Amino acid sequence: MISLANRLQQPLDEVFVQTRLLPKVFKPARYLGIEHGAYRKPLQATTAQMCLVFPDLYEIGASSYGQKLLYSVVNNHPDYLCDRAYAPAHDMRDALKAEGVSLFGIETLLPLAQFDMLAFSLQYELNYTTILGILEAANIAFRAENRPDWSTPLIIAGGPGTGNPFPLAPFFDAFIIGDGEEVLIELMDLLAQAKAEGWDKPMTRRQLARVEGVFVPGISTHARKRIVDITQRHDQVAPLIPYIQTVHDRTVVEARRGCDRMCRFCQPCFINLPVREQSVDKIRNQALSDLLQTGYEECSLLSLSIADYTDLKPLIFEVADALAGAGASLSLPSQRADRFSVDIADAVQQVRKSTLTFAPEAGTERLRAVINKNLSEQEIMHAVTSAYEAGWNKVKLYFMMGLPTERDEDLQGIADLVRKMQAACRDIKRDPAKSLKKNLEVNVTLSNFVPKSHTPFQWCAQDTRQELVRKRIYLKSCFAGIKGAKLNFTDPDISKLECLISKGDERMADVIEGAYRKGDYLSAWDENLLFPEWFAALKEIGLDPDAYASTAYTQLEAPLPWDVIHNGLEKSWLKAEYQKAQEMANSDPCFIGCNTCGVCTEFGVQPVFMTPSSDQEPVRAEVPSRQALFPTPEVKVRLTIEKRGHLRFISHLDWLRMLQRAVSRAGLPMAYSQGFNPKPNISFGPALPLFAEGVAEHVDLELTHTVDDLVERLNKELPEGGRVKAARWLPLQAPNIDKLLRSMKYVARWTCESEVSLYTLDKQVETLSDRDEWIVTVPSPKSNQPTKDFRQLDIKPAIASLKVITSVVGAHPDVPDYRFLTPHGIEFDILIQRQQAQIKPQWLVDLVDPTGQGSASICRVSLGLEQLNSVPEPASGEYSKQNTVKSPLPQMV
Repeated sequence: MISLANRLQQPLDEVFVQTRLLPKVFKPARYLGIEHGAYRKPLQATTAQMCLVFPDLYEIGASSYGQKLLYSVVNNHPDYLCDRAYAPAHDMRDALKAEGVSLFGIETLLPLAQFDMLAFSLQYELNYTTILGILEAANIAFRAENRPDWSTPLIIAGGPGTGNPFPLAPFFDAFIIGDGEEVLIELMDLLAQAKAEGWDKPMTRRQLARVEGVFVPGISTHARKRIVDITQRHDQVAPLIPYIQTVHDRTVVEARRGCDRMCRFCQPCFINLPVREQSVDKIRNQALSDLLQTGYEECSLLSLSIADYTDLKPLIFEVADALAGAGASLSLPSQRADRFSVDIADAVQQVRKSTLTFAPEAGTERLRAVINKNLSEQEIMHAVTSAYEAGWNKVKLYFMMGLPTERDEDLQGIADLVRKMQAACRDIKRDPAKSLKKNLEVNVTLSNFVPKSHTPFQWCAQDTRQELVRKRIYLKSCFAGIKGAKLNFTDPDISKLECLISKGDERMADVIEGAYRKGDYLSAWDENLLFPEWFAALKEIGLDPDAYASTAYTQLEAPLPWDVIHNGLEKSWLKAEYQKAQEMANSDPCFIGCNTCGVCTEFGVQPVFMTPSSDQEPVRAEVPSRQALFPTPEVKVRLTIEKRGHLRFISHLDWLRMLQRAVSRAGLPMAYSQGFNPKPNISFGPALPLFAEGVAEHVDLELTHTVDDLVERLNKELPEGGRVKAARWLPLQAPNIDKLLRSMKYVARWTCESEVSLYTLDKQVETLSDRDEWIVTVPSPKSNQPTKDFRQLDIKPAIASLKVITSVVGAHPDVPDYRFLTPHGIEFDILIQRQQAQIKPQWLVDLVDPTGQGSASICRVSLGLEQLNSVPEPASGEYSKQNTVKSPLPQMV
């Protein structure tokens, strides 16, 4: 019998992953796990191992603050290891199947089935089929009843989706309810004890059910959420810096957990009570620390409603000004109209200016009273017109459609509100003293109401699809003739599925599995969502989706599936709030007065609000000028840098971002562009193809002065595989790399398993050399869909030389000497084509490739630059016009 202590743990071979899996996928960097800030603990040094699994692509999961927080909490414990995994894209799923291997943790390369525990994050209903796809890719049975022993790990989940865990209950061993930081460590303690004492899995699940904040299907009769006092948290959140661009490409500081506005449709508000605020000093210091550790250009303050932070102006002024001094900006997701001020907006956008966002949610004061969104039309108008007068001519507005008691006049009210905004702004524009040239542009986004558990609207019905479509058409007619306004709608079928799952019971597990088996995967992405398959799965269990979603719970006393999950809210209080909605009665936020919801009483806690630092209006410190924040260049330095090893799986654009952040972390005195959104002045040589290495790439930096230890400082911040080999100071007027580039020299080798011999390679090159033309079929440069538009191209005129070399490393000692590659290979020079598309090295390698399988590894060994013979070495960072260099005859280096 397999015990937890003697389970096999055999990570995948790194060479296998890099040669057999990653070359087959579009974005291999998703699966590297070597980001700046990653822990990468050795398995053998820990007593319990878990993996956080995010059921979406890396670009989404790597942006999750909750994932980073839990990852840090577990790895900060000396005895425990926490790896990460994300949903494999379709190409990676295919590669795993083709090679017969299982999905793995991206740091340890350990197959998911060999961890002690997998912890999924339930953020969105349409990710649920993806959970099953991940389990299948890991060769783990879907249902807990088919995982009775330690041949598979414990499968648990947390996040907002646990407000109603029953649609997923058959698939999971346990759910964490509420805040996860503390309970996750308790579960790791329990796993370590299970290993030491030889518990079987049923025994372990029984022990899990005894932990507060854990719901175990089939064992637990109820579960109370866990509440963490974030003001007492000392764990440092890992400043993970993804190698690829993510959806939220910035650092995040949690300023406030919970929201007390009591908007009656909002589940995050009710399940995250009470409010807990961090101090201004702690937030500011954390933001600056994260900025220095990451090199990001932007920081966001995480909160359900940052505009409700008690000491808001001092918070924004201190954080924004501190970040601006480091050349970074502060971003806020949205602002409340009743707490908006131009000086806050100015502080936030002093570095980089963006569109302002407000969320009125409903078009009339009547409907805003129903949902307890306490905003008057006057407050909304004042916020928008004040912003416009201060220079913001674009605004985003968020509304909901299909809210309880909604009428057509409420939808008409949205259009009327936009008309009034634009008319008021036109009046302001007519004042010649204002110097305003553009009219107000409004981007209106409408989402469909979805009733959620643990809210006063949990008893409400959702509009039918037909009614949502009718309202959409009606609202478009209301906006007819309004110029400068754009409408965006959520697909009603998407909202229907969200509703079915959010209010469903265990029958929905069969629907989720049925939809997955019919092909639905990564359905949070519109192009992957298969509506017919979902509706077919619903039909198989006898559910009419429209009828089910559009049925209200008329008996407020009747039990609901999620009643066993206790978030501290008295059901009687939720019913009272439901009745107040019908009466359009107001409920005040907690900071004004207690609503007796029951959370603080049940858990023995109190909200944590930061007392305003002063009764007087806060005054900002003197703000540096943009010239001081973004100085102009005085000197240029040309770096020779290598990009090898893991970095060959990083695309050129991601490599640029990585270098830019390394430069920022190194604290180099960068000069900036002077545009709308200033950027550091960095210019790069020609793009290195994905999967290719480079041992002598060039990068130009423009600085405000010279730096003696530049190479050492920058190398400390570069990841493994990146290294500055040399730096040459140049006058500011020296031509950029692309102006000097004449040719590029490459070498290519084949994998040993391809059995490409030196003799075979010689014959291939000899045969190719005898041809008059070297024709390749390549995508048309004008085609966005390469599979649809091809052309034939003769690349021979662009190849300056091609030869076989018996020892690539012998001829080029800087080239990595990988044991899995042949010692022999080819060397070739590609000329720069300035009047046509540049030749890609892979095109020539494919012509030579005797295997026809694309198993070659390419490395760029040098760039042929026109030499600048008369460039003086600077004594300082000061240059004048007389330093301008004009090279005599071209000389290649």
